[in-house]
Amino acid sequence: MNINKKYIIIFGTLILLLVIITGAVTYYKERVDSINVLEQDEDFSAPIPEDKKYEIGCYEVESASWNNCTEKTTFWPNQLVSISVNLKRFDNIPYSPYFLCYDTNLLKTVSRQCLTRSAFFAGAFSLRGEVIANQDKEIFTLLKLSVYPDDSFKESDEIVIMDIEGELTK
Repeated sequence: MNINKKYIIIFGTLILLLVIITGAVTYYKERVDSINVLEQDEDFSAPIPEDKKYEIGCYEVESASWNNCTEKTTFWPNQLVSISVNLKRFDNIPYSPYFLCYDTNLLKTVSRQCLTRSAFFAGAFSLRGEVIANQDKEIFTLLKLSVYPDDSFKESDEIVIMDIEGELTK
């Protein structure tokens, strides 16, 4: 009977050790992956403009860098685009606080999203996505920003503060 207890204790200890080692390896692997994601996001983010209302950045594959393309009106299908908006530069927002809604054709998910004032950083808004090639449309919504006084989102309360369209180059 002593031999059985001895093997049970050794077997249990080995299983416990295996669980601890597996957990530690998984934890450190996820931690490294999350650090890599943060570093990748830093590469893709654009600074918030201080002197302008917005800036548009386009990712150039050849040079592997972001270029300022604020004045650009035509975009390639699947081109990476980053838009940074300084909401403090908009004088036409009469609501305080307000709800910010944006429409875009840069995201593959539902294009209209609404955020509360606390959801975006003190007067700043950034968006990055990919120009989705749509065979039906040559003109697409790069970014449309609307503000509302409350979460009822009544069309009569909507104030469009920015509407930027782009043209798809085929």
